[in-house]
Amino acid sequence: MAASSALPRILLVDDEPDLLDGLRRSLRREFDVETAVGAANGLFALGKGAPFEVIVSDFMMPGINGAQFLTAARKAVPTATRMLLTGHTNLADAALTVNQGGVFRMLLKPVDQETMCTALRDCVAQHRLMVAERELLEQTLRGSVQALTDVLSLVSPAAFGRGTRMRRVASAILDTVEAEDRWAMELAVQMSQLGVVSLPPAVAERLAAGAGLAPAEQAMVDRMPEVAEQLISPIPRLGVVAEAIRYSRKGFDGSGTPADGTAGERIPFGGRLLRLVEDHDALLTEGVSPLVAVATLRSFAGRYDPALLEALALAAAPAGGVRGVTMAELQIGMVLAAPVTSLSGVLLVGGGPEVSAGLLTRLRNFAELEDGVAEPLMVLDTPEVSAPGPGATG
Repeated sequence: MAASSALPRILLVDDEPDLLDGLRRSLRREFDVETAVGAANGLFALGKGAPFEVIVSDFMMPGINGAQFLTAARKAVPTATRMLLTGHTNLADAALTVNQGGVFRMLLKPVDQETMCTALRDCVAQHRLMVAERELLEQTLRGSVQALTDVLSLVSPAAFGRGTRMRRVASAILDTVEAEDRWAMELAVQMSQLGVVSLPPAVAERLAAGAGLAPAEQAMVDRMPEVAEQLISPIPRLGVVAEAIRYSRKGFDGSGTPADGTAGERIPFGGRLLRLVEDHDALLTEGVSPLVAVATLRSFAGRYDPALLEALALAAAPAGGVRGVTMAELQIGMVLAAPVTSLSGVLLVGGGPEVSAGLLTRLRNFAELEDGVAEPLMVLDTPEVSAPGPGATG
């Protein structure tokens, strides 16, 4: 017989202790069974030990009934498969439980051992299928995001650096305000620069330098969010990221695009955040100090979310020291605090980006050339960790 820890973990909830004892004895050879007398004890059991693969509940229980318990269990352990075991035959109540609790199987009492075991095997198989699909989706998501980020760092180091600077500011803002899907908000800021791939190189260079743009060039830059949204939209689970980028040209007062009548807090949070940090970074690129940049943003009444603008003011002063490192000492995860140039003064990478595997390879390749890389390279003493992946709850 397999060790208990290798068996599928099952939670049985009923208000009849004798019934639970009988089920535990009959199922223990094939399942790791935990029982709870009543829904209240069942809810307590959900927070203990390893997650359950299957949760089985009776319907007619005093206090919290099976429908209410399974609905709560669905929120507490969303990956667990749920099964209803009941002698109650009211179809309306049964349908409510199935729908609200996301019930996968329903058995009527009394139930024989073979029928119960077969149903539990089906529930375990469904649970493992859901977990496998979720893991595959998250791996695909992470891989797609990493590929796009690496391509951006290679095609336009300046845009990659701009996105990283903006994400660092956004992260400081998010430390002081409440926001759902923080990982998605930070990812939207970082990936908002993907649209630079649509710009001619000369326009991209002038944008990176904060130089003036001709009307036709400015029109290209204004279309960057649309390009970035088109690149991101096909990736599963990035709808909120694409939405944030779509609204990144929208003013808090309703001005800007899209011209759909939204204003204030009806504008998606990510769009409001991105508009602020992007305009803030544009001012820094022009050479103004962080404090002057915030003061300038304040002068545009109504353009920015007031709460986010106040949070930016608190985060405006840069934190941490700067130190110099050689090319040999440069590591993935370090943050470049100043532009990197060749020995002859040619700009290779703008200041701000976190060193990725692709960026490190790019700089090492430059170092092999005759013009080389000017040392030391200036990095922050306390580089921040990359944006969290999907599924993070912070």
